[in-house]
Amino acid sequence: MHHSHHLEIYEKLREKLDKAPVGMPKTLSGVEREILSVLFNEEEAKIAVNMPFIPFTVEQLAEKTGKSSEYLEKILNEMARKGTVWKGERDGKTYYRLFPTVVGLSEMQFLPGPKNEAMQRKLAPLFWKYHKEGFLHELGDRKHAVMRALPERDAISEKTEILPYEDAVRLVKERDYHAVGYCACRIISRLNGEGCRHSLENCLHFGSLAKYMVEHGYARRISADEAIEILRRANREGLVHTTERSQGPISTICNCCSDCCAFFRAVHEAKHPNTIAHSSYVASVDTGKCIACGICALRCPMKAVKVKINREPASVIADKCLGCGVCVPTCPAEAIELVEREDKPDIPDHRTYILQLLEDRGKDFSALL
Repeated sequence: MHHSHHLEIYEKLREKLDKAPVGMPKTLSGVEREILSVLFNEEEAKIAVNMPFIPFTVEQLAEKTGKSSEYLEKILNEMARKGTVWKGERDGKTYYRLFPTVVGLSEMQFLPGPKNEAMQRKLAPLFWKYHKEGFLHELGDRKHAVMRALPERDAISEKTEILPYEDAVRLVKERDYHAVGYCACRIISRLNGEGCRHSLENCLHFGSLAKYMVEHGYARRISADEAIEILRRANREGLVHTTERSQGPISTICNCCSDCCAFFRAVHEAKHPNTIAHSSYVASVDTGKCIACGICALRCPMKAVKVKINREPASVIADKCLGCGVCVPTCPAEAIELVEREDKPDIPDHRTYILQLLEDRGKDFSALL
């Protein structure tokens, strides 16, 4: 009897999490409930079902649940420590919010890197299974992209004016708190015996999310300049900067590889080509300079470059190109750069962005409260 009741609370929690802009769809195997039972004990799950995804105080939750503030505060602080609830201060008051799957529950246990390895070994096979059984569709099978490619600033043609919300350096500098953690996608892949050889500690977070991560041991605080240096190194290494598809202020910049990143896997494995919105730029080859070496084609995460090695210069399939600029820094002939594209993506303000993601799934904003 106890067991079925136990599964019931995790199913209720899954339903709750499925109301967020990026949800938690049900699978046949129920692997998502296993993930939740690792992250939440039953007591925490019962409380979490009543938590908003937007900041609330202990008093507000006490009113909603009829539980005492002392009891709730103890549980909330424990959940903040465990990485399932965000905690922060504003105007001398403490606020909490339930983490959704993205950005939140699916990354948090991996961000601290090796020091949290025991937990990662438990979760990695479960997330791997969940990706394959349904979560990749949740990320990619929608009208509005969750993420957008951020162009590498150095890759953009001198003749081009860069838009403020596409200037990664500016986006980093306008935030007052910066942190770096480890890439969840690459760790999950490695622990499942797959993956790549790219570096791991380059998942960037900003503002109140970053502050929470640092205060609870999930990430390490860095300066704006260090964050910008991490971006530059990531681009050289062949990683794509991605961020939320809103104008900001942004809370996360990932540096993604096409092998492990769940969003890129939604493109290639789950066959949702528009999972990541392209930038306002597109790669352009100077065929006079191009030596047809093929390096850009190897580096492209979208297979958007065609080249006949040593025979025909590279050409770019514009509607596949993300405009990320990963192809630019290693071109020996300096024959490729990012230029403005005709069809600029629609990058809305943050509220509109959230509403679009909810609309994709026929969900309502009231479900976040």
